[in-house]
Formats: sequence, structure tokens, C-alpha cells
Amino acid sequence: MKICCDLFSSTLKFQLLTKSLFRDFKNNYCSDEIINTESKYFKKNKKKFQIYWGNRLTVRKANELPNLKWIHYAGTGMSVDLLRYAKIKKIKVTNTKRIFDNAVASTVLAFIFMLGRGIHHSIYLKNKKKLNRKFYNNIDQNLQNIFFQNILLVGYSNIAKKIAKVCLSLDMNILAIKSKIPINKSKTKFFTLKQLKNVVKKADYIINLLPYTKSTKNIFNREVFDQMKKNTIFINVGRGDTVNEKDLINAIQKKKILAAGLDVIKNEPIKNNSKLLKYENIFITPHIAGITKGFWQDQFKLFAKNLKRYKKSKLLINQINLEKEY
Repeated sequence: MKICCDLFSSTLKFQLLTKSLFRDFKNNYCSDEIINTESKYFKKNKKKFQIYWGNRLTVRKANELPNLKWIHYAGTGMSVDLLRYAKIKKIKVTNTKRIFDNAVASTVLAFIFMLGRGIHHSIYLKNKKKLNRKFYNNIDQNLQNIFFQNILLVGYSNIAKKIAKVCLSLDMNILAIKSKIPINKSKTKFFTLKQLKNVVKKADYIINLLPYTKSTKNIFNREVFDQMKKNTIFINVGRGDTVNEKDLINAIQKKKILAAGLDVIKNEPIKNNSKLLKYENIFITPHIAGITKGFWQDQFKLFAKNLKRYKKSKLLINQINLEKEY
């Protein structure tokens, strides 16, 4: 069984499958032959490969692999075009979403405390060489106690559940948007995506965890931002395409919301002339919410388990239901 992999080259250190890591993988997890997509062998023998493991597969490249049966994405999000292609060709698709859960949840909590307590203002003042308490006379009304606040989790994933668990310990009120409202035996109050415009009125913190689909594109737009409270902090660790960035900037500009924490944007990496960089109360990290030590060991374990399941024609871990949206 031929497996190809594009993880042997990357500009990002944490995503690079080095020779020593690969040796570890081969010795402890998998004895199957895995071929670098940059190799001459791969380029001459594309018809032989059934499995693609990596981050850089496109529809054009997939078309060059006529016997492709399974795509294992080494991240959490794939292009909608590729997912639609996989649906048409009946190719199985999996991702590594649960590997990132703790790291992403930790990043969300970091945003909550930093923006709620105004730490980002101190970073701004430090860079301006104006670090003093007098500045806080202008923003003291914006500093929040995190306890007893209302938090809205838009997209009730495993990450959302981890965030909710911590927030409950802070006596926060948990609101969540889920595709189907469950029989609620917990303290969380559930709503559907159609109720987004109304439920944002209640939230002090809004956490976007949504994937990018045809129904979530630009779902955070002016109509939704206009309904938020002036003290609302908006955090996006979902997908950049779910947010209308012009409308977000307008909301910040006109002080319709208090602040925004963004780990994802529409076009990455962010350009130096981006308007998002002009505002002190928009804090941006370069799509690093999922970075954590131990990434590769978790990646290896998941791929190895799925490879065994694939050989036995079993349902794969993290297999995407392509019929649902695509």
C-alpha cells in the first residue's frame, strides 16, 4: 500500500517532519512505505498512491492521483473545494482536530484573560515606551472581572466543552450554539445558528469556533456585530472566512464592541498594511492556537491507528461526513 506525505518540508518548524522524527515514527508506529511528495519516485509513480498525508493537497494535485482513496489532513481545516472534490470521488477524509483541543482551548482562555483584564494595553504601552498607570485612567471602565460573565461558544465542539469546563469554575454563564439543541441536563444554555443575531446580545465574551462551510461564510457580519454589547470581546479561533473583516473593523472603530482576539484571518499571513493591525484593541496571533509540544507524537499515534482501521475497512477516527455540508 503506497502512502505519500508532504510533511517533509515546511517553513514552520512545528509542522516539519524531520529525519529523526520520521525514524521514530517508522520504528514505533508504522512499517509501511511512506514517500515524500517532493521525491522523483512520487512524481513518476502517482498512479500507485492510495493515501495522502499532509497539509498541501489541492484539487489539481488530487486529480493527478487517480487511485486516491483516503486523505489524512495534518491540521483541522481543509478547503471547501477539496472537500467537495473528495465527496464526488468518494475519497475518505480525516483530520487531526482532537490533537489541537487543549492548545486551542488554552489560547482562548489566554485571550479572555488578556483582553478582559487589559493586558494588551500594557503591551501596547510598552512598545510605545509609555508604560504607566495614568493611561489606565482612560480605560478603567473597560477592565472586567472574568467571574460571573456570560460567554457564548459558537460551535459546540470538544474544544468548546473544555473551555466551558474552565469557565464554569469561574462561575461564568455558558451559552452555546449547536446545530441541534440537545436535551439539556447541563448548566449550558443551547441555541441554534439561526438564533445567533439574538443570542449575541447576552454575551460578554463571544468565541467563534465555527468551521468554514457555505452556511458559515461571513456569518459574523455587521448585522451580528450591531447586536453585541459595547463591552463584548470577540475571539476567533475558528476560520477567518466566517468573519466579515470590514464589518469587524467597523465595530471596533465605532466602539460597538470592546475588543477582538484573532488567531485566524481571511488571508494569511497577515500583510503589514492590513487595517486589522491599526487598532490597539484588536490583538492578533498568527494562527498558532494549536501549536504545542508533543504535536508529532499525537500526530503519529492518530495516523497509525487510522491506517490500521483503513486496512480493515473500518470507520476512521475524525472522518469527515462529506454528505453533511459538501
